[in-house]
Amino acid sequence: MHDHPSSPNRAQLRAHRKIFWDAWQRELRGEPLDALQVRIVRVIRAHPEYHAMFDDEARFVDRDITYEGTNFYVHLSLHLAIEEQLALRQPAELVQWMDVALTQRGMTRHEAIHAALEMLGHIMDQARQRGGEPDGMAYVQGLRRLIQS
Repeated sequence: MHDHPSSPNRAQLRAHRKIFWDAWQRELRGEPLDALQVRIVRVIRAHPEYHAMFDDEARFVDRDITYEGTNFYVHLSLHLAIEEQLALRQPAELVQWMDVALTQRGMTRHEAIHAALEMLGHIMDQARQRGGEPDGMAYVQGLRRLIQS
């Protein structure tokens, strides 16, 4: 079985995971963080159930880990994608969704992000199944449905 050309290989996965590992370790040591590391640490802090997974670097970067049926790395990565979009304030519908969720729906920031994250995860799964890029318009339309629901 071969990976799809756009699928990350093990070296790419390891490098991506190392970014999360390094940011968290810098935070634990009280070292300065860059903007990306600040967002990574925010995501990790929001998931105390994952903190123990950062105890062993080799295990963390080299093994696929699931937590309660969810791929730990995919979940953190989707969270980070949402954080990056919020930092850029794009798409505008995500910013609007967060405002509606927090001010009108009484959701926590984490709950609101999870609602968008679930949709983004679905869009990413569809792209992986068809072997193409994620459908940005489908994501925006899904955010609009969240806002209107």
